[in-house]
Formats: sequence, structure tokens, C-alpha cells
Amino acid sequence: MTSTLRTSLKRTALSLSLAWMTASAWAVPALQLDIQGGTYDGSTQSILASSNSFSLYAYGLVGTASLTDTYYLSVALLGIAQPGGNYGSLTVNGNTINATSDMLYGTPPLDSIAAEWDPGDLSPHGIFPAYFKELGFKFSAADKSGQYNTQDDAGSGPTPGTAMYYKRFDFDVSGLTPGLSVHFDLYNEKFSKGLELDVNKFAPFSHDAEAHVTTPVPEPETYAMLLVGLGLMGLVARRRMGRAS
Repeated sequence: MTSTLRTSLKRTALSLSLAWMTASAWAVPALQLDIQGGTYDGSTQSILASSNSFSLYAYGLVGTASLTDTYYLSVALLGIAQPGGNYGSLTVNGNTINATSDMLYGTPPLDSIAAEWDPGDLSPHGIFPAYFKELGFKFSAADKSGQYNTQDDAGSGPTPGTAMYYKRFDFDVSGLTPGLSVHFDLYNEKFSKGLELDVNKFAPFSHDAEAHVTTPVPEPETYAMLLVGLGLMGLVARRRMGRAS
């Protein structure tokens, strides 16, 4: 093998390696969401929770996400035909959010310049305007996970490694009106044009998350207690009928 050929093969191998590294880096967004035990729903392009109670994780790539910036998790209600009304409540990390009195209506981030979507806000993407609540937080250097693409490996939760920061949110949406859906977006904000708020970075819509509020199915013990109660009622009724005759 000539030295020219060896040099050419080395350059080709290096190029392929760099291309693979670049593709791997681009495959994982700077910000993304995941739900422990969730599944990817292709129809909504979101990770879907499997129950009314779940842990949601916000991820930021180390080297891209900042430990000093404030990030926001938007919690939006879907399935409300018009503004107003009382639709129960949900809890996050033990704190209650009432629907809709603790929420804003519009497209986040809602600012003093425009009540609806304007350039620089989160795109409506078929979700907004809606009732939403912004939860601000910062990533911690102590909470890190291995790198993975939540769209490809939905439901994984934090994995061994240090490539991504994460923030955990524990949700319970069982107190909301059954039939509603809760949609989650992740982003950070920047000030521009005076008092206007604009989105700086956001998780791709294919890496959003949702939960569909379902009516809890009674446990077997509940059915057993119901049958016992019905049996006792029948026994009492028969005794009364016997006394009357």
C-alpha cells in the first residue's frame, strides 16, 4: 500500500468519524422532555404519560444548556372550548394549580406587548392559544444523565452518564376534569424590545410531552366492598319484607 493511499484512507476514516460525531450531536436536541414510563405518540408527536400520576423530566445538553439561565416548563390545558370555567386542579411537586384561576390564556411567554402569538413567542403548533402555567427553574450541576433522544427512547428517564442536565417534576392530574389533556413545552426566555418576552431556545415539538386525563378505574377491593354493601342492603330489604308479611 502506497503512502498516498494510506494517507487518503486515514483522511476518509477521519471524515467519516467527524460526520458520525456531528450527526450524533445533532440527533439530540439542546432541550427535550420525557415522561418516566411514557410512550411516543406519533399522532401528536409527543411523549405520552401512561397514567394520571407521573414523573416528567426536562433535559438540557451539557455545553449548550446554561446553569445560570432560567428555563420554563409550560403546563397547558387542551380540550377547553372557550375561556373561563372551573376544571378542577392538578399538582406538581405537591403544589396545587387550579384550572383555570391559576393560569393565563394565550401563547407563552405572555407579555405586556401582545396578548396572542407574535414573532419570538412559542409557535402555536396547534396547541395555543390555551390556558397555561409557566414553571420556572434552573438546571443543577448535581443532576446529570447520559445522553439519549427522548423521541427514540421515550420513557427511559435519567440514565448513567453526564451528557445532559435534568430537572424532575412529579405530576398528578387526576383532579382535573376527565377528558382534558395536559400539554408540556420546554424553553427559556429573553428580554427584547423593552418589556416584550421572547423565546430564546425551545425543545422541538417532536420532543414535547402530554398526559390525557382519564377516569380512575376502581381497584378490585372497591368492587368487593360494593358487592358486600349491595348484599347487606338486600339482606336488610328481605328482613323488612318478612316482618311486613
